[in-house]
Amino acid sequence: MSDIDGSLKNLNQKLDWIINRLNYLENVLTESQQYPEVVNFLQSLKLGTAMYGEPLKTLNRIVSAKKLIESTSVKDEINKIILNYLAVKGPRNVSELTREIRRQRGKASRTTVRNRINQLIESKALIKDGNRYRLP
Repeated sequence: MSDIDGSLKNLNQKLDWIINRLNYLENVLTESQQYPEVVNFLQSLKLGTAMYGEPLKTLNRIVSAKKLIESTSVKDEINKIILNYLAVKGPRNVSELTREIRRQRGKASRTTVRNRINQLIESKALIKDGNRYRLP
């Protein structure tokens, strides 16, 4: 797993560097006002490059969830559903998590889901962000 983690971090760093460099070039060319067509091209290129960021973040969340699921304290079906759903969809509230568990298992109570979320928070597998929960 550490190879995947390292590769993802490396890709994110490179992507951030590319986007920062494109921003710099765009600013320089915008100030000079000599090549407006190149500025438009750079904006398009920057947009295309930024589109890779979201899938990388999702993949990073999935890898984190996989590590948590494989850990000894999180070997429960409900916990696995919660972690997988948060890995794929990002931060969610109790109602959204309950609906997903119901969809996958056929039944789920908000009380049970809330209890599992609290256990996951205590084990540092989740972080509470307002009324939503996310992976660390």
